[in-house]
Amino acid sequence: MARRKREEVKLPQDIDLAPMMNLVIILIPMLLLSVVFMEVSVINVTMPLGGATTSDRTEPEDDKQPLNLAISMTAQGFYITAAGTKMQPMPGCPTGGPSICLEDDSIDPAARFEESRRLYASGDKIRGEEVLLEGLSAYNYRELYNRLSTIKNEFPEETTVTLTADAELPFALTTRVMDVVRFRLEEDSYDNNEDFWAAKPRTEGDTYSILFGDPAFGVL
Repeated sequence: MARRKREEVKLPQDIDLAPMMNLVIILIPMLLLSVVFMEVSVINVTMPLGGATTSDRTEPEDDKQPLNLAISMTAQGFYITAAGTKMQPMPGCPTGGPSICLEDDSIDPAARFEESRRLYASGDKIRGEEVLLEGLSAYNYRELYNRLSTIKNEFPEETTVTLTADAELPFALTTRVMDVVRFRLEEDSYDNNEDFWAAKPRTEGDTYSILFGDPAFGVL
């Protein structure tokens, strides 16, 4: 009678994880080097105190009228109010119009912003961004800085400015105005946009010189 062949029982072998661990060790530094860190900037914004009574407000130490600086953003330009009085339109602007009218009156910001919203809604973000920038470029930010710098020289201790905007204007306009009003630049005024946009903030020791660095949002 033939003897049955004994079956060999194979014992389970341990998995060799060394190659996989070596691969992970190599990949980790490569992934870290390829990471792009996003820098987030924060602008402190204070809300205006509404409903405060006259007795609740701190009276100025001297007879100097409080500044109460406010900038109203519209599709026609910037209206500036200081010490309760609307600043007169700059030369070349229509009488009764904004304090600082559009720099490029061939552009209709309201129409550009509306077209930009339509393009974004349809999924064309690239063209929407281009049209948005066209609308933003119509405003005279240089003259806005020049006016604010003059006011700052008269009220050096003031840092607060109230910002208001028409409902149809994009928030991108508000953020650009906030960038303009935050710091004093190397010069108090500029004659051309090239020098203005290339200028760096003025420094006082280790800090930047503040223009109106405490913006507050108001309601029209």
